[in-house]
Amino acid sequence: MKSPAVGTRPCPQCGTNCSPEHHYCPTCGFPVGTLGDCSEDRFVGQTLPGGYHIIDLISIGGMGRVYRAEQSVLGRTVAVKIIHPHLLADENSVVRFMTEARAASRLNHPNSIAVFDFGRTDDGQPYLVMEFLRGKDLARVAYEEGPLPVARIANVLHQVLAALAEAHDLGIIHRDLKPENVILEPMRRGGDFVKVLDFGLAKLKAEPLATNVTSPGIVCGTPDYMAPEQGRGDPIDGRSDLYAVGVILFQLLTGRLPFEAESPTQVVMMHLSMPVPDPRQIAPERGVPEALVGVVRKAMAKEPGRRFQDALEFSDALRAAHAAVEHGSSSTRPSVYPGEAQKCPTCGSLVPAAKFCLECGGRLTPHTTFPPPPDTPPLPFALEGREDDLEYLRARRSDAAETLMGVRLIGETGAGKTRLLHEFLEECRHEGDAIALAYPDPYWAEVAYYTVRRAITELTLLREDELQAHGAVGLTPAAGTGLAEMLSLAPGRDARRTPTQRRHAVAEALRWALRRAVRQAPSGRAVLAIDDLHRVDPPSRQAFADVLSEPMTCGILVVGTHTAGFDPQWGGRPPARVLAGIPRSAAARLLAPGGGLPALDAYDATPL
Repeated sequence: MKSPAVGTRPCPQCGTNCSPEHHYCPTCGFPVGTLGDCSEDRFVGQTLPGGYHIIDLISIGGMGRVYRAEQSVLGRTVAVKIIHPHLLADENSVVRFMTEARAASRLNHPNSIAVFDFGRTDDGQPYLVMEFLRGKDLARVAYEEGPLPVARIANVLHQVLAALAEAHDLGIIHRDLKPENVILEPMRRGGDFVKVLDFGLAKLKAEPLATNVTSPGIVCGTPDYMAPEQGRGDPIDGRSDLYAVGVILFQLLTGRLPFEAESPTQVVMMHLSMPVPDPRQIAPERGVPEALVGVVRKAMAKEPGRRFQDALEFSDALRAAHAAVEHGSSSTRPSVYPGEAQKCPTCGSLVPAAKFCLECGGRLTPHTTFPPPPDTPPLPFALEGREDDLEYLRARRSDAAETLMGVRLIGETGAGKTRLLHEFLEECRHEGDAIALAYPDPYWAEVAYYTVRRAITELTLLREDELQAHGAVGLTPAAGTGLAEMLSLAPGRDARRTPTQRRHAVAEALRWALRRAVRQAPSGRAVLAIDDLHRVDPPSRQAFADVLSEPMTCGILVVGTHTAGFDPQWGGRPPARVLAGIPRSAAARLLAPGGGLPALDAYDATPL
């Protein structure tokens, strides 16, 4: 085995020697920057009872530390999880650790993580020896690669459900299923091999534990994926795990969780009392297939008796829905799976499927079977009950007659932020303002500079290729550098600039675009609207915050919309308007015969 060079550290996933300043492995992308400092870890370099030689520290969790180790007898790489010493005095923590060992050791399914051994260190700390996984968890894959194709989502969840089917047959309930506990390992011929792990909260129905770690009445798990009966502390069974799989399916289809709130308690209460949102309304730009909406609704039914009754029934329904989607979308662009190659539109290289080309850094075609975002059809009724909110925005526009001003609209999904914003922008257009509407990239993958690029093209009325060659009056060197920073991902970017210099240059480019828009507007005023600010990529969000932090002596109003609890880091505490529900009187007018609301049969009234 080749020893690492001085000053480097091996990647625990692929073995590549990485420099100390590397945050990610250049070969496999493993976040080596998150690895703990092994130099002072007393277990690194030691051999545990059973012949497990600890090589390095992989990660640190709430229960313990996970190490990469070599089993000297068999010469295989394994993962060793050692409980934190400060938890030894906590009976529940030790029992939970033992539960994970007992539950995982009883499983013998290819899609469940294998536990090889269990023991104690010389000073009495329990440890688990498990198979070493070289893949990425589902949450990270969905974040890095954007929306996954329907076929890939179905394939992953089929394997998760297969693992759960065996566990439930053995009387084991996972109780903490979430994307972070689903590992995807790439196969040589493409595709994913799934491993379900972390049975630390598992409940062994056949052997009730004396401790209260899994007793009825004790709420355990992750609130975002918790079934209603689990949140109440009621007795649970395998259908609670199937509810969590339904939440994961909803999240993969829409890019967000079905219920979001400021505190875990509020999330649990939403799972208990609120109907499941329609994925098609949450993410209309993704074109979620109707067949999968039915699967989500049944999997996330409030009452366990209305859900799928076992994992195999869930898997069969998912297979039938996927077949219906494939049959109805044969004319769509074929999906791109990991392991397949695609041609980069920028440099022409044949590269693996990803978000960016490995050769030139150019953006690749999003690998998804979802259709492009449809144009938003006009609503069949006028805006009702928002006159006060419109008047508030009109007043802020008047305040911004000769200066830069920011204002925020805050409300939950469905509160009407986007509709109100469009109504206000239409008024501004009629008043002669230069208007620009920017929003996150359509797939919510947080592609760097996407939103600020759109803002600049809308403000200047220039295409990106025109901006690259544009030499307008007032384009300062810093602004020109910022445009090049945002618009060029090819080799040749000036790597000598610091992150602070890059950030300053991008903000200067946005200021230039705002000044240009003001000069060209008949009213001498520009209105920049940023919808769903909480989903905007961080570099763009930082550019908006930087512009608002410095005064500009021209008429500019920046309006941002976001959900409650989000801080856009706009300095100076800009005014904010919280959108409540429409008044009862306005709702009554809409619902009255002839009140302007179309008949209910014009909508999909399928019951939840």
